[in-house]
Amino acid sequence: MEDVFYLTRGWRNATYIMFGALICVFVSLLLYSFFDPFLRKGIFFILPVSLIAIGVCVCGILQVDEKIFWNNHSVRKVSRLVNREILLEDIKGYKFAWNYLHIVPHKGKGKRILVSTYVCGMRLLHEELVSRYPDLKQQEGQTT
Repeated sequence: MEDVFYLTRGWRNATYIMFGALICVFVSLLLYSFFDPFLRKGIFFILPVSLIAIGVCVCGILQVDEKIFWNNHSVRKVSRLVNREILLEDIKGYKFAWNYLHIVPHKGKGKRILVSTYVCGMRLLHEELVSRYPDLKQQEGQTT
């Protein structure tokens, strides 16, 4: 059996609206900097800032559709930009930090998987991790 976790519809829609609006703002700033004499003076600053901001917004829109797959063999994160997989026997533990759940593998067994706390089914994913793996944040607190 495979469980699928993805960002809730409300957060997805809010992200699309927010990043879409930001793209419109930076595209219009970029276009106005070519035509407005006042903004033309700062084109060497406005041009790279606008292009970087537009690129970050596009990456954010592409990342919104990520999904986490949990089955009997592995946990996978699939998105348009990042695809990662950790076998269940290679997971060292998990920890919460800010708004993310970090699934941490043993050293040399891959990269950590970050799961937003706003995904559908976060409780189920957390219960699966609690039943199988230690909380690394608690272990760090006990050792110090």
